[in-house]
Amino acid sequence: MSSATDRDAGKEADLPLAGIRIVDLSHIVAGPFTGAILADFGAEVIKIEPPGKGDRAREVAPFVERGNARVSGFFATVNRNRRGVVLDLKSAPGKEAFRKLVGVSDVLIENFVPGTMQRLGLEYEVLRHINPRLIYVAISGFGQLEPYVGPWSSRPANNATAQAMSGLMDLSGDPESPPAFIGQAIGDTIPGLWAVIGTLLALEHRRRTGLGQFIDVAMYDSLAAMCFNAISDYHVSGVAPGRGMAWHETFSDRLKCADGYIAVSLWGTVRERWQRLWPLIGHPEMLTHPEFDPAHPGCPTCFPIVKSVLEKWLTATTQEEAVRLLLDLGFSAGPVQTVKEVYECEQLQKRHLFIEIEDGLGGIIRTVGTPVKFSGFQPQPPRRAPFLGEHTREVLIEMLGLTEAELDCLGLRSDSSSA
Repeated sequence: MSSATDRDAGKEADLPLAGIRIVDLSHIVAGPFTGAILADFGAEVIKIEPPGKGDRAREVAPFVERGNARVSGFFATVNRNRRGVVLDLKSAPGKEAFRKLVGVSDVLIENFVPGTMQRLGLEYEVLRHINPRLIYVAISGFGQLEPYVGPWSSRPANNATAQAMSGLMDLSGDPESPPAFIGQAIGDTIPGLWAVIGTLLALEHRRRTGLGQFIDVAMYDSLAAMCFNAISDYHVSGVAPGRGMAWHETFSDRLKCADGYIAVSLWGTVRERWQRLWPLIGHPEMLTHPEFDPAHPGCPTCFPIVKSVLEKWLTATTQEEAVRLLLDLGFSAGPVQTVKEVYECEQLQKRHLFIEIEDGLGGIIRTVGTPVKFSGFQPQPPRRAPFLGEHTREVLIEMLGLTEAELDCLGLRSDSSSA
């Protein structure tokens, strides 16, 4: 496990994004997730929140609670490694301070419904005149950059709608069951990853040209792009893939064992492996079955036969036994793990996937960090998420050169230091 005290991390100044300043105006998941990854590798991220309750993600349960104070574990994870500033962007002083921050920054991230920044008078066309080198990253449901604007551009979206409309939900689950919701926020994190990629590409483009640009990331596009094979399959065959098609095409599915489930992907395996498998699981008759040909695993007569035989074997076989036998034969197989099992997984501990972040209330929150490993550098040690407005005065004095008196006159004060 990695932490600020036991981690073999390089100095922050040596990280690849050191010296890049990001104004993070985003909220909930997609934008903060983008900022967290960039911050892990050295970017200086300034989180801007509205006065009052700040980012709505602060209210997402479960909470770490100490007395009257509480911290959202969700918020703490995606808002690590940044400083927190409160600005009222509906007020003239708040807008002025924001414009000045943009003027001395490299990247802006926001994930509002299109039109929000225009109504504030803080859209890209305004900000790029203040800072021509600005890279403006906008994450929205359906996109907003001309000439790529479609009829749904002004609609709001979230994880559920992105999953549903992209085709992923219709492709997930059993054929006889309703479309299945993937139980994590991939509708936010996948666009967040594309936003990271876009930011890095734009930074390299700016290095070459000296110019910033607008980056338009749509949640709908990002998840639809995950269905690339289903889209091309439909174009080629004229048949729309549906739930359960993975087993038909690749012998990939999850199968019930005596004590849980395993996932298998038996496509592309050689004939000898199948010939060794059948006697080992008590079905030697499959060696001469007239309708089974392992060289053509997608044939319509093969998959129900193979699945039925495997399911019979697995009823009296544990996860561990089944996975070990299949792996020994050269098949691809693994257990379907619970979150508890993932949390305790030795493999992930060896990979240093887990990090510990201070919760600001005297404890720590164990979560996951960036999964990519590098031989030349490591992510910076994780710092806790900021309390609401914790660094307002510090940032505006340090970056904009404002005096304490000017801050008071402008009404730009930090909120109380609460999570």
